[in-house]
Amino acid sequence: MPASRRSRLLLAAAASIPLASAAQIDYKLSTTELNRTSWERQPYVANGYIGQRIPAEGFGYREVVANNASGHDGTQGWPLFTPRQTAAIVAGFYDQQNETAGTNFDQTGGEQPISTLPTFDSLYLTINNQTYSTLTPDSQIANWSQSMSIDDGIVQTMLDWTPDGMNKSVSLEYTVLAHRVWPNVAAVRLSVQGLTQDMQVAFTDVLDGVGAWRTDPVSAGPVPNYTQIIHSAVRPNGISNVTAYEVSLMDAWPHSAGWTNDTGANCITQQGVLTTNASTASQCYRATRVPQNGRLDAIKYVGIASSDSYPGSELATALQAAKHANATGWEAMVNQHQQAWKQVWNDADIVINGDSEEFREIQLATRASLFHILTNLRNGSEPTGRGDTSMGPAGLTSDSYAGQVFWDSITWVAPSLFALQPDYGENIIDYYHRQLGAAEVNAREFNLSGALFPWTNARFGNCTGVGPCYDYEYHLNPDIALAAWQYFAATGNKTWLQEKGYPLIRGAADMIATFVKYNETTGQYYTTNMTSPDEYSNHKNNSAMTNGAFAVTLQHAQEVGSMLGYDSPSNWTAIRKNITMLQAPSGILLEFDGFNGTTAVKQADVVLLEYPYEYPRSASAALQDLDFYSIATSPNGPGMTYSIFSIIAAELSPVGCASWSYFLQSSQPYARAPYYQFSEQTSDVYAENGGTNPAYTFLTGHGGYLQTLTHGFTGYRFRTDRLYFDPILPPQFSQGYTLKGFKWQGGVYDIQVAQDNTKITWKSGSSSQNVTVEIAKGNSKAGNHTLTPGQSLTVPTRATSGALVEGNIAQCQTVLTNDTRFGLENNTIVPGEYALSAIDGANATTWQPLTANKTSMTIDLTSVKTIKGFHMNWGPEPPTTFSISIANSSSDVAAAMSSPVASGNVSISAPFNAQSANQVAIQIGNLTDAGLPQPVFARYVSLTVEGNQSPGAKYGPTVAEFAVLGA
Repeated sequence: MPASRRSRLLLAAAASIPLASAAQIDYKLSTTELNRTSWERQPYVANGYIGQRIPAEGFGYREVVANNASGHDGTQGWPLFTPRQTAAIVAGFYDQQNETAGTNFDQTGGEQPISTLPTFDSLYLTINNQTYSTLTPDSQIANWSQSMSIDDGIVQTMLDWTPDGMNKSVSLEYTVLAHRVWPNVAAVRLSVQGLTQDMQVAFTDVLDGVGAWRTDPVSAGPVPNYTQIIHSAVRPNGISNVTAYEVSLMDAWPHSAGWTNDTGANCITQQGVLTTNASTASQCYRATRVPQNGRLDAIKYVGIASSDSYPGSELATALQAAKHANATGWEAMVNQHQQAWKQVWNDADIVINGDSEEFREIQLATRASLFHILTNLRNGSEPTGRGDTSMGPAGLTSDSYAGQVFWDSITWVAPSLFALQPDYGENIIDYYHRQLGAAEVNAREFNLSGALFPWTNARFGNCTGVGPCYDYEYHLNPDIALAAWQYFAATGNKTWLQEKGYPLIRGAADMIATFVKYNETTGQYYTTNMTSPDEYSNHKNNSAMTNGAFAVTLQHAQEVGSMLGYDSPSNWTAIRKNITMLQAPSGILLEFDGFNGTTAVKQADVVLLEYPYEYPRSASAALQDLDFYSIATSPNGPGMTYSIFSIIAAELSPVGCASWSYFLQSSQPYARAPYYQFSEQTSDVYAENGGTNPAYTFLTGHGGYLQTLTHGFTGYRFRTDRLYFDPILPPQFSQGYTLKGFKWQGGVYDIQVAQDNTKITWKSGSSSQNVTVEIAKGNSKAGNHTLTPGQSLTVPTRATSGALVEGNIAQCQTVLTNDTRFGLENNTIVPGEYALSAIDGANATTWQPLTANKTSMTIDLTSVKTIKGFHMNWGPEPPTTFSISIANSSSDVAAAMSSPVASGNVSISAPFNAQSANQVAIQIGNLTDAGLPQPVFARYVSLTVEGNQSPGAKYGPTVAEFAVLGA
């Protein structure tokens, strides 16, 4: 039998965060389900400078075999379409190549995807010439488990291995980390127990060049003049003056085992295990004898440095990092790493209150979102190459989207960091300042003033086919300017504004002023040939989102320019006040000139004008935009859209709880077990999601979700001269939550949002002056309040009132279903189309069962109520039949369904009409009213639907709103 796991390597304990409800959450997420081919279940380690994805085996290189590589099914996706692999990455290590498999359209400049490094976590165990590796058969593995801590980032893998031809198993434990304090250091520890003295045992340390994609080998092998130390050096393709070095120092003990050095090739003789790649380096330690306790350990300390951050000292830096980690020792090194993460959580965190399983899962999703972002980002105060690298949509362990920097970082990730960890947020915006010179060259190339950034940014900031500057997504430029304004508003740092922020904002404003065209007949400014965030519609004129963002950018440029004593060109005001914003007769903004009501929308677009841009528009008009575009949005779009819907619904919806439906939609369908990593899509199956290979880990989605908590339910909006809140909670968020360590202009605050009141406490900070806190209109304490250091301000938490359907006693009540649980497999609904959406007081959200088979939902009215009838808005895909049953006890619900109080066939009240469908207007939907001959009394009400009358329906029917009418 293998040795007891209790005697295995112990790490310094990482304390769980105490919740206000006193519930204890274990942030060490683990699984015992061995799946060696699932990329969704792979953990990773990263520290914002380096990262490594880890396979189920606990170490090593693994590549996912595509379902159909020539058809791109199962690849990494656009623009590379290469296989998914356990990537190792150092920040900013972009190559230069002529083309990539995918592009937007040709522009000069070549392409710059991220280059990956040799796999640096490889540490092999060989017993009697049998080596444990990613090629080891499942039949030799037992008692497997793997964990990833979203508290300190440590990954552990444990298993029992029975080598071929042996009748005894040994226990292996791999521990991997990327050090939080030391950006250049990663470490791997392998502890083996259950060995016997007749076994021949060896550890082999490998830097595996097979993982180095889009690189040229420089050198690999022993570091000259050192024993126990190997290295591998690679350059990105096409970049002759940049090199990344990996250095690995291995030690094994107890030293009494009599270790001898050998080459990796002599120790690992199984074919295919040790690669012969030119960038592979290896070293081996053989044990002369096995101790009586049957335990041997090996640790490899890896140092990594590239020219982008350490020009001229790459090898020396990597070597010193590995030596310093080794000299510090494993326990002390781990303790320092864990203490640094503890300080991160002490500095800022989001605490979800509530002991129920649902709220524990929301807490895990929230902490995971913070963790996955912070572990892929360094502090903005660090030197160039580390503190100004921003992040790709999938961070440092994936080449999804070629690892390049999109609007994802500034629009979706940065705002919550500005509120909680502004020093890390600075990294994201400073990246664009580093590329500002290139953007100014781009603008001149296309006869524009100011700065013109490419859609995707990498090494040089020039226009490329993957990242066009012109005739494409011009909204990126105001997005960058908005992020610069937000960072200044959050920090009040005028030095940064003068040196970095204003040049970015002014660059965007100058570009806008020379890009827009003037119509002398209408007196309006207009734009042509662009793509808005809705990438389903390209090369359109007068994008509403882009034009509105242009106007806001000009206003911000005037505002901050005035603060710094700069004059603004006289035409800026005319442009922002007279830019074209096309509206349908309904009052809904047209996404672009020619947009019609049947056009599918990829993702949040027009609605971004309400948040984050705060473009001036009436609440009723903005709410119409939300309701229309939330229905128009494709289910195959990326995973950050619903966070915007939730934030705007919280701000504007006068009735119901759609903000909660959207809140769940922004997280639960995208979270993947077991580590709460978000995928870009609700389904990762290419054939089911519109032909997309989703980015993973999708940090964009994590960032969007966090904004629902930092900006949505708090109503927080950036202001340069005051704090602004509009707190509101849906009833389902029963015990509320706390933003712990919220930051604003040198002050540190706790924001406790509860159902009745919201408490804003100024805990600490550098400012001794009083702060103005504005509470939004609609709150009984609306207006400006003064907050002093150490004091608190308590204001009511706003709630919606009334009902969408008059007399509806079911609105926002509890639904007896678990379809909102995280990590569900074989769910009964279309992802995100929850049963609770049928009673949330919004026709824009729907319940949609996965199939057209008979399916039921049950509402708990909390007590026995008098019921006189029912109203159903079926939405776009009505069922064939329905029935409604009632019960007074939850145990009677199922039996009551056989004796419905109302039932029938569903008539189509709003048949499809091509002319009306093209109109950009809120469609009423198909309606059914079911009155009762006399009132009935019940606590539980069940709606059962079957069939789908929509031609070519793929799923079950929709239910937009189910109203139970009280007498």
